[in-house]
Amino acid sequence: MNYAYPINLEGHDEWMESGYELRLSGGRVVTRDGEIIGTWRVVDYDPENDESTGRYEFVPEGQTDVAVSEGFQCLDYRVSRGLALSNFSRSIREWHDAQST
Repeated sequence: MNYAYPINLEGHDEWMESGYELRLSGGRVVTRDGEIIGTWRVVDYDPENDESTGRYEFVPEGQTDVAVSEGFQCLDYRVSRGLALSNFSRSIREWHDAQST
């Protein structure tokens, strides 16, 4: 599979298109090279409330503790969730780069 970004969240588009279904609120985190480096999930949100707050979390492969977390103020407000997603992806990339050195 071709990945467009340095850090890719598999299933994220499907989660958004589903109306934020809880069962779709997670997936694998994959680098542009196809390396699976962990999982992502969205927690502490209410899919029935578009103004719900929530948080993205990243758990590295083979671990159970959250390594990166980023909150958002409004689930269905693109600026809030989009900024959180951008910060979240950047933080995962920084984490991954630090693991490689």
